[in-house]
Amino acid sequence: MDPLRILKALSNPHRLDIILWLKHPEKEFGVQVHTKTLIDFPNSVSVKSIQKRCGVSQSSISTFMSILENAELVESRKIDQYTYFRRNEPIIREFGEWYNKEVSIQSDDINKLLKTVTLDDTSYHTAGEISAPSEQLATEFNTKGSDYDENRK
Repeated sequence: MDPLRILKALSNPHRLDIILWLKHPEKEFGVQVHTKTLIDFPNSVSVKSIQKRCGVSQSSISTFMSILENAELVESRKIDQYTYFRRNEPIIREFGEWYNKEVSIQSDDINKLLKTVTLDDTSYHTAGEISAPSEQLATEFNTKGSDYDENRK
């Protein structure tokens, strides 16, 4: 598993959608027409079905699926003249575990982080303190603007 390759693969909204859709293939794409897919390659979806759902060209789908396959997020199988894809669940689980361990903030880390924050810090402006000067500026601008127009005439 290459986390960087996976993150790059998922950085495209279409590719991320495809991975999410493939989580529940029958719900998202309907039952696939080839009975061999149900027996030989369950939970798989044809490229044509993915293209139709995604609404992009055949070449774009081929590129998307190639990137997802190179990242090991999907597996493919050719059945008759069609190519079918399904999620590679072991890699997705491994990536999820890696992400939770290495990237996300765990609850014990949040508690440590909260201990470093002073909640009664008054060095920041409140919303009222920030909006009052800008309202004053707007009033001055409107006043100066109308005087300026009168003086130009």
